[in-house]
Order: sequence, then structure tokens, then C-alpha cells
Amino acid sequence: MEIENILNMVKRLNIKHDLAELPTPLEKINRFSEDCGIEFWIKRDDLTEFFGSGNKIRKLEFLFQEALEKGTKEVVTCGGIQSNHCRATAYVARRLGIKPVLFLRGKEPESVEGNLFLDKLLDAEIHWITSAQYDERDRIMADYKARREEPDKTYVIPEGGSNYTGSLGYFNAVLEMAEQTDLSQFDAIYLAMGSGGTFAGILAGLEYLQAGTKVFAVNVTPTPADEFAKKIVSLLEEYRKRGIIEKEYNTQQLAITDDYVGEGYAIPTKEGIEYTIRLLREDGLLLDPVYTSKAFSGMVEESKKRGFRKVLFLHTGGGFGNFAYKNHFDPYVANAYDDRK
Repeated sequence: MEIENILNMVKRLNIKHDLAELPTPLEKINRFSEDCGIEFWIKRDDLTEFFGSGNKIRKLEFLFQEALEKGTKEVVTCGGIQSNHCRATAYVARRLGIKPVLFLRGKEPESVEGNLFLDKLLDAEIHWITSAQYDERDRIMADYKARREEPDKTYVIPEGGSNYTGSLGYFNAVLEMAEQTDLSQFDAIYLAMGSGGTFAGILAGLEYLQAGTKVFAVNVTPTPADEFAKKIVSLLEEYRKRGIIEKEYNTQQLAITDDYVGEGYAIPTKEGIEYTIRLLREDGLLLDPVYTSKAFSGMVEESKKRGFRKVLFLHTGGGFGNFAYKNHFDPYVANAYDDRK
């Protein structure tokens, strides 16, 4: 089926509120590719917007469309202290005249930096919860909604915007990429995975197009790959029930690696930081310490192991988070001039 016909069909299947600057560029990573001997390309979803930059705004286009249709007055979501999703959600909410409410895991830090700084600028209502409470985040947000004077005017978005509605953002992103290039030319597509919705949307989009390109998710959280696999299969089943795809997935068909998490979520790895510095200085591309640096590290190492020759990396953004991890970059900043001698 022609891409134009597919796009028209998808428009009939879902409605979104346009927020992102699309399409984002798809570029070759030139000097890094030459050094590695592997042709790496990058889908620049770090450029989806400025304040709302990253992969989350694609999901929020669909989620906020639903919220607006319900007459929502406040939107509630959750994440870590430096959550890109929470920052993007708070920003979009303010842009649309809706109050943002965030449940953040951890204690309020003495120094307000990165995404949290932007959350504060946006005057988001922040509730601090413990890690144990965060395990019950869906119930806590549901309870919050139930206590409101007008519960039907409060819209709850799950962690990362990773439900069926949110995942449509990356179903559409695959159609966008298919207009830009022949996806079958790539040995694999790599991306960071923190909540699963982006991965599910990409898998559904590729299956819809019958592209056959393999997708590898690099898990950046302590949640085991098999647990993520169950969630993603559940999301893909939603696509199948709606007649968008025909294939019935099982957990064994999903390629998820836990090998690049490091010490845990939101704890940068030495390899990830080194790739961030190298890619920035060689090709002027900025990763982030929590998601894309770990995913990029995983992509390079796994591509070498598997003998891949041409690979596509989905840059899911997160640049603001670098400001909260400045200490991890101190050695590179302090010795920057000396390193060039």
C-alpha cells in the first residue's frame, strides 16, 4: 500500500493535537560512523520541540487530545526527579491552559536543576513520594483523582505516557520515517526503553507496514526485561484487537537487553558518559545521561557483536537532564583544552 494511503487510513484511526515540530530529521552520524566502521543513522526526536523536546511530546499529542475532549482542567502524571516525561507533560499542560500535577519519586533536593528546575518554573504541583509508594503509583494517582471535587475533569497519564493512546505517537513516527527512507535497509533500530510505550508503538508501526526491520530496546531501568515484555505484548494486543495489525505477539519475540543499565535507573554509566562526550565532539550531537547515552552504548556494542553494517538510532531526547549531572562531566570539562594539545 502507498504511504500516502496508509497515512490517510491512520488519520481515520486516531486524532491528535499537533504539538511537535514534525517531521524530525533523519541523519547519518558521519565521523562517528567512519571511526567505528559501521554506518549509524539517527532519528532526531531530540528536535521534536524546544521545551517539550524528546519522544514524550509525540505521545502527549494523542493523550492531550483525549484530555481536551474530556474537558480536563488538570492532568496528573508521575516519574523520577529528572523525568523528561513530567517536564514535557507540565509544559504541554500549561500551553493548553491545564493545571499540571506531578508525583515524583524521591525527596525534594536542596539544589533544583535540570528538568525539575523547569517543572518549578512551570509551577507544577509536585507531590514527593517514596520508592515504595512509587510502586503503587497508579493507585496513588487514581486515589488523587477520586478525591477531587470534579474527578471527571482530572486526567491521569501513566508513567512515560505508555498506554495504547500514548504509543500511537510512535506508531505514527514509523510512518513518518517510512516517508523519509526505506526502513528495510537497516539491520536494526535501537532505542532506550524506560516505560515501554515508544517500543510498542514502533513495533506496531513496523508490523503495520510489514517492514521486517528488527528493533532492539535497551532497558535503562531496574525493571527486568521479561516484565517489560509482558507490558509491551499487552499494548500490541490492543493494536491487534483494533484491527491495525494482525500479528499476535509473545514475549519471546521481543528483543530487550538489560546489559547496559549499570548501577540503576538515573545513575549514569562511565561508558555512556564517554559516548556522550565523543559524539558531541565528533558530530555535535548531544545525548543524555539517563536514557540515550546508555542506549547508544548498547547499540554500538551490540552492533559490533552482531556484525551489523547499517543501524538506525532513535534519539529520544533528554538534553535538559545533563544539567543535573554536571559532576559526571567535570573531568571532561576541566581538561577540555589540554586534551586538544
